Formats: sequence, C-alpha cells, structure tokens
Amino acid sequence: MGSSRSRLAALGGALVVVLLVGVPLAGVGLALVDRPLAPFETTPASLTEVFSESGATRLFLHTLGLASVVAVGAGLLGTWLAWIEARLVLPGRRTLCLAALLPLAMPSYVLAGAAASATGHRGFPLAAAVLIIVTTPLVQLLVGTALARVSSAEEEAARTLGASRFRVFSVVVLPALRPALALGVLLSLLYAVSDFGAVAVLDVPVLTWRLYDAVRGQELARAAVLGVAVLGATLPLFVAARILRGGAPERSVSNPRPPQRVAPGPLGAGLAYGALLGMVGAGLVLPVTVMAGWVTEGITTHQQFADPFGPLADTLVLALGGAVLTLALAWLPAWASGRGRAWMEPLVLFTSALPGVLLALGLMLAALALSRALGGGEVYRILLSSGVLLLLGYATRFVAEVFAPLRASILALDDRQIESAQVLGAAASTRLRRVVAPALAPGVAVAFLLGFVAILKELPVTLLLGGATGRKTLAFRTWDRYNEALWHDAGVAGLLLVACALLVAVGTLRWRHDV
Repeated sequence: MGSSRSRLAALGGALVVVLLVGVPLAGVGLALVDRPLAPFETTPASLTEVFSESGATRLFLHTLGLASVVAVGAGLLGTWLAWIEARLVLPGRRTLCLAALLPLAMPSYVLAGAAASATGHRGFPLAAAVLIIVTTPLVQLLVGTALARVSSAEEEAARTLGASRFRVFSVVVLPALRPALALGVLLSLLYAVSDFGAVAVLDVPVLTWRLYDAVRGQELARAAVLGVAVLGATLPLFVAARILRGGAPERSVSNPRPPQRVAPGPLGAGLAYGALLGMVGAGLVLPVTVMAGWVTEGITTHQQFADPFGPLADTLVLALGGAVLTLALAWLPAWASGRGRAWMEPLVLFTSALPGVLLALGLMLAALALSRALGGGEVYRILLSSGVLLLLGYATRFVAEVFAPLRASILALDDRQIESAQVLGAAASTRLRRVVAPALAPGVAVAFLLGFVAILKELPVTLLLGGATGRKTLAFRTWDRYNEALWHDAGVAGLLLVACALLVAVGTLRWRHDV
C-alpha cells in the first residue's frame, strides 16, 4: 500500500512539474510556428527575417560576456569570503561574514538603481559589479560548506611532510573545493544570464532586457525568437550545474577535527576586512543609504508622497498567495523525492532554468493560444485579470526553491517513530498530528518563507503578468517610480521592500548556511 502511494505521489509530482514547465515552453513554441503579427504588419514575417531583425546573435554574445565576468568575479570574491570565515582569525569575523550574506535578500534592480544614482553611471561595468555583489553570497555559501568538510588531518599530514602552505592548498584543499566552487560559478552564470532587473535599470543590451522590450512593444514573434535564445543560453549551463552537483564527491572523515585557523599579517587582514566591509557596504549600506537620501530629499523639498501602504498590502497578499500555491505544488514532488524517487529532484530543479521574463512570456502566449482555440479573447483576459497567470508564474519560478527544504525535511522523517506509533495503536490521524506534522513543520515553515521572500523581490513576472490584476506591488512601485524619476516614492517603496525581504531572509539564513 505504501509503495502504491509512493508511485502515485511520484506520478502526480512529475505531472505537476511537466505542466509547470511545459505550458510556457509550449506557448513560446506555438508563437514560433504561428507567428503573431507585430504592430503595423499586414503579413507575418518569415522566421529567418524575424531572427535577423531581432539581433539575437549579438545579444546572445553580450549576455554570455556579462555572465562570464560575473562568474569570475563572484567565484574569486566568494571563495575569499568563505576562506576568511573558515580559516582566518579576525575580530568580528563571524558577524561580518554573516552580514556579507545579506545581499542575497537585496533585489538586483534596487541595488542597480542605487548604484547608478550614487555613481552617475550606467552600462556594462556597473551591471557586472551589481551582479557580482548579488551572486557572491551563493559562492560563499557553497565553498564555505565544502571547506567545513575538508579533512584537517590530511592538511596536517602534508605539512608534517614538509609541504608549503601553497602546496597544501593546491594539493589537499583545492581538489576538495573544486566541485563546490565550480557549482557556485555555474550558478552565478545562470543568475547573470536570467537577470532582468539590474540590466534593465542600467540599460545593458542583453537578451532578457530586449525580450521585455519586445513583449512591451507587442512584437510577439521577435519575443519568441529572443525567448528561444535565452533558453539556449540558460539550458546548457543548467545541465552542466546539475551534472556537476550529481558527481560531486562527499568528502568527510570519521573523526572530523576543526580546521586550523591562522592570524593573517597586516596585508592579509587588510584584504579580508576590505572584502567583508566592501560586500556589506556595497550590497547593503549603499542602497539603503541612497534610498534614505531620496526620501529625505523628498521631505525637505516638500514633495507629495504616494501612499505606500496600498502597494505594501498588495505585495503581502500576492506573496502570501503565491507562496501557498508554490508550497502546494512542490509538495507531491518533494514527497516522492524524499521517499526514494531520486529522479524527481533534477526534474523539479529544471524549472529554475526558465528566467522570469521568458516564463511570463510563455504563459502569456499559451493563454493567448488557448483563447484563440476557444474562439475569442475572453479566456485570456480572465486568466490575466484574475491573477491566475501571475500566481502560476510565481509558482513555476520558485517551485525549485521551495522544493529543497521540503525534500530535506521529508528525508529526515524517522520511519521507526511512525511504525512505533502504529504498533502502539495510534490511528492514522493521530500519527499524522503527533509524529509526522511536528517533524515536517520546520521544513515547511522554511519552504514557505523562502517562497515568500522570493516572490516579494520578483520583478519581470510581476511586470508582465500583474498589471491587469490591478495590484501594484512594492517591486512594481519601485521600478515605476524610478523610471519616472520620482526618487522619493521609489525610495519609500524600495526601503519597505528591502525591509520585508531582510526580515524574512534573516530567519532563513542559518538554514541556507547549513545546507
């Protein structure tokens, strides 16, 4: 009976994932086959003409160039920060290292807007710097976890045999770090390829920004071509990341000893404090200070402020609804994966290969195709205005992030406790209430909070699918007011958004660090 339920959960979970991924991809595919007319067109252009006019090749190269710079920068800086935390003796080290992780909660478009305002510049270099700051904590977390697993006994043995510190690092430590470092670099690449907010604010000509432009201009055929180009840039990196993670060796010892920490010299201490304070300053203090300055200037110049509480309420409502839906859709795949269906994990994580702007476009195109098939546009309008497409977009975008803690909590379930309760005569409802629910509750809570904070920050899905709902979120308000040069309103919305994200992120930071 248990095996039968497990199979049903696996089938249900697989169906959920296939639908979440398949619907937007089908929408993009249908738009390529049956190309909609662009404004002022009388006949559909050929696919070759659309491709040549889209500039997809040039944008593809710009995207990969930006992603490569970000990956190298995040890889070097994240590894150094992880090394500082694990191996150096510095006053205030742990607090600063924890604070250096907080840019994970900073929306890239907020940081980009603040950086542009502070420096007076836009373009490729600033976009690369912003994305390096945002993605460095990913590398820091992964490499830090790998450093904790390195056998200090091997390092001591190498030093006893006369190896220099550089030799110990290159022969013993680096091979153990390589899988985590490579995975962190690949994740940085994926993030940079799929990012929309920073490149849009800084007007960097890459695929996601031009894809949004095409959708906004109702050039759906061009948007579909650019969407395929985005997928072509993302999927190989995603596949490489998954292969690497699956083959990464787990290195540990039976009697682990804490690694030896060393006190750096003046130069090393200066570099360490410079990296830590630079991350905290650029990733947290700078955007908060700049936005606070916008608000202060608005007050001193007697600007009229828009009501921030409506967008705050809309943000919390949508984040709550989206997180609940995401949690519900992630449950069956997580249960199946946690109960022995290992193939479910890479299938679910495949959803993270769809950038938000591509995902939103695919859902719009799929809804349009369904509406045409049913003989009118009413279905499309209902799906869009009711918020169904928006919530589905959120769920698809973040189901992989919610899946991870759910799966971890299900894996940690102790079947012996459940069997003992059954032997003692406890009914199924009692076992669920007294044994299963308390064991799963922490993982469910963390999964919900991760989905909640991710939806708080999400911009492209909200911009493309949320307008027709009538709800204006803090992300939308920040983006809209910034583009209108209404800095005081953008500052208020941005500060509220960052405050909400940080409050939730701090609650999950320990879990993120330990995974």
